[in-house]
Amino acid sequence: MSDKFKILKPSALKGLLYNKRVIIPLSIFLAFVLWLVITTQENPMRERTFTNLTLNVNMENTFADENGMNIVGDVSSQKFSVVVRGPSYVVSSLRPEDLTVYVSAATVDEPGQYKLDVVASRSSTNYEILSVSPSTVKVEFDYFDTKDFTVKADAKGAAAKEGLIAEAGIVSGIEGDVLKVKGPRSKVNKIASVVAVCDVDRVLSETETFDAHINLLDEGGKVISLENITLNAEAVKVKVPISKRKTVSVVADFTNLPGGFDKSTIKYAIDHANVDIIGNPDIIDKISKIDLSAIDVSQISLNNKQFAVTPKLPEGVRLVDNFEIFTVTIDTLGYIEKTITVSTVKAVNLKAGLKSVQTSIRNVKICGPRAAVNKITADVLTAQVDLIDKAEGQHSLNVIMNFKNYKNVWVCGAYTTTATITKK
Repeated sequence: MSDKFKILKPSALKGLLYNKRVIIPLSIFLAFVLWLVITTQENPMRERTFTNLTLNVNMENTFADENGMNIVGDVSSQKFSVVVRGPSYVVSSLRPEDLTVYVSAATVDEPGQYKLDVVASRSSTNYEILSVSPSTVKVEFDYFDTKDFTVKADAKGAAAKEGLIAEAGIVSGIEGDVLKVKGPRSKVNKIASVVAVCDVDRVLSETETFDAHINLLDEGGKVISLENITLNAEAVKVKVPISKRKTVSVVADFTNLPGGFDKSTIKYAIDHANVDIIGNPDIIDKISKIDLSAIDVSQISLNNKQFAVTPKLPEGVRLVDNFEIFTVTIDTLGYIEKTITVSTVKAVNLKAGLKSVQTSIRNVKICGPRAAVNKITADVLTAQVDLIDKAEGQHSLNVIMNFKNYKNVWVCGAYTTTATITKK
C-alpha cells in the first residue's frame, strides 16, 4: 500500500489530539455546531423589531413619473418600524439594510395628497415580515415649476436726515433684480409678488446697504411659506439711497456757430424752463442749471425754429419728473432771411508747391435781426475751406462761413465749394 493511504497508528492519533494547532480549531467548530443544534431545537423562531427605517417612494413606470410630477416635501423625515419573525440565527444576523420600506405611486394620476399603504420587502425568504408601523402615510405629489419674479425692496423704518430724502430701496445680490422661484405648481401659482425686506428703523444721513430676506406674497399681501420652495439667490441686500432734491433752471445750448457769434443773443423758450433734480447730495449742491443737448445753429431758420433735445445730466442725478425730451422754440420775432452770393472763399492748409482756385457759393441764406441782415453785403461774409491732405485735382468740400463784425447773424444750412488744386 502506498504512503498516501497508510492508516494512522494509535500513537499518531494520540499525537494529533495533543497538538494545539489541531485541537483548538476543532474545539471551536464543535462548539459552534453544538450551539446551532441547541438553538434550532430549543428556540427555533424569534421576533425582532427594526426602528428608524426610512421610507422610499417607488415612482418607476407610473403616471406621475412619466408626466414629470415630483414628491412635495421630505418623506425621509418620517421613520418607520418593521417587525420580522424567523429562525433565531437568521433574525439575529439581519441588518436594517436588509429591509426596504416603500410606498408605490401607481395610483397617483393627478397632483394632490394621497394616503398610501406602506410595504416592507425582505432580503431573503428565510424570515417573514409581521407588520409595518405606521401602516399608511400621506404623500403629496405635484408638478414643479420655475417662475421669474422682479424683486422689490422694502426698507422698513428707513428715514432721512432733515433736508434729505430716503429713496426707494434697491435690491442687490440678484441678477437684474429677477429672482427664480422653483416649487410645487400649486404654491408657485399663488405668488403675486416678491419683496426683499430689511429692518432699518433709524434715520440715515447717507446711503447704506442692509442684509435682507425674501418674502413671497399672495394677492392679499399675505406671506407664503418658503417650505418646499427653492430660490436662486442666497445673500440678498437692500441699498437705501439718501438723496437731495433741488429746483434748477434749464438752459439751451448751441453749436456750429459762425466765428464771433454770441449765442447769448439767441432768444428761446423751453417747455420745461425749470425742473426738479434729485441725486447724490454732494453732486446736487454743485449744480445750478441743467444744459440741454446742443442745437445746430445752421439748422435754425424762420421755418424751422422748434427743436426736440435731451437733458445732459451728471452721473447719479436724475429728473424727478423723468422728462426725456425738452422742446426748445427759437424766438425769431423781428428776424428776416436774405440770400447772397459768397465770392470770397479762402483756402487753408494747402501743401507747399500747390495752388488752388475755389468756386463762389451762390444762394447762401442768412438769418438774423432785421437791422443787422439788411446791412450785410457779399463782402461781409467769407467762406473758408480746409485743404489739408488734398492732392492735385478737383475736390468738393464743405465750407465754414464767417461774418465780419457781426455776432448775431448766422447762415442757414450747409454749403460746399469746388476746389481745383494744381502745381504752382
